[in-house]
Amino acid sequence: MGAAIGGCLKNVYAIAVGLSDGLELGDNARAALITRCLNEMIELGFHLGAKKDTFVGLSGVGDLIATCTGEWSRNRTFGQSIARGKSAKAMIEGQKTVVEGYWATECFYRKSKEAGATAPVLEQVYRTLYEGSDPRSSVIELMSRGLKAEGS
Repeated sequence: MGAAIGGCLKNVYAIAVGLSDGLELGDNARAALITRCLNEMIELGFHLGAKKDTFVGLSGVGDLIATCTGEWSRNRTFGQSIARGKSAKAMIEGQKTVVEGYWATECFYRKSKEAGATAPVLEQVYRTLYEGSDPRSSVIELMSRGLKAEGS
């Protein structure tokens, strides 16, 4: 269960990192965002029935890092393009390849609401892709959330 959830959520989080990278917020912002994404993946996965330990291995943190930082990542590139002013809907309609994170965002947004889980990164990506929120505002709102222990 955890490997399947992580395999989907990594794509959503790569879009988030792509938004940050497209806005040229830098390496420290990228590192902070990936850290938040990992924490959220673990907590949301747990709410959906996965074991937390599953996300600490290659199918969790390993996949997350590769997909969020790889130059080849379709999801990260998609996020960068949106941050630079392209329309998510227009890009999806014109894509020859699948951007899994676009579809996973809507699915896991619904699942997180049904489970009563808090998923701020997922929520901001959803708002950007499906509600037309400004990418800069979404990333800034996410990154300016109050501090708390990452495991909480």
